[in-house]
Amino acid sequence: MHPSQRTLSNGFKVNSFFAYDDVAELLHTKHTPHGAKVLHFLASISFTPFVQTLALEVPLLAVPVDDHVRHGYSHTAILARALKTPLITPRYGALRATSTATFSGKPLAFRKANPRGFTCKLPQGSTVILVDDLITSGQTLLEASNLLMKRGITPLFGLTLANANVT
Repeated sequence: MHPSQRTLSNGFKVNSFFAYDDVAELLHTKHTPHGAKVLHFLASISFTPFVQTLALEVPLLAVPVDDHVRHGYSHTAILARALKTPLITPRYGALRATSTATFSGKPLAFRKANPRGFTCKLPQGSTVILVDDLITSGQTLLEASNLLMKRGITPLFGLTLANANVT
């Protein structure tokens, strides 16, 4: 399975494996107890095979974006765990939003007016893969990657399950 790729305004590249419309029902299960199994399955058929094709020479951190536990589990933590290899270590709780605004179904203007306000607990000099379930406008991953770069952390690329392709 080859991902599609979007390049955000800061040059950060985000790889996605499914069109949102093809997996929307499955992604919405993240709000249910059985959603953890659905997300694990989707990550195992997309993220895991993809990361095995990478020719890595240095250790990386897989950083789930805003991995707060909701509905009994963190959906982004489940996705990051699928990237675990000898050279990739999931780093939970390292990039959390201080804003409680939800972006679901909101227009780009709302997303830009309500930044996530991430806190970062990653060591300077780290190289990371940012992990989220969905990219719509790209604002969340843009904000996260900009913060990391300002802190001397290299965001190598982003991985999402789905691309809603909304700009």
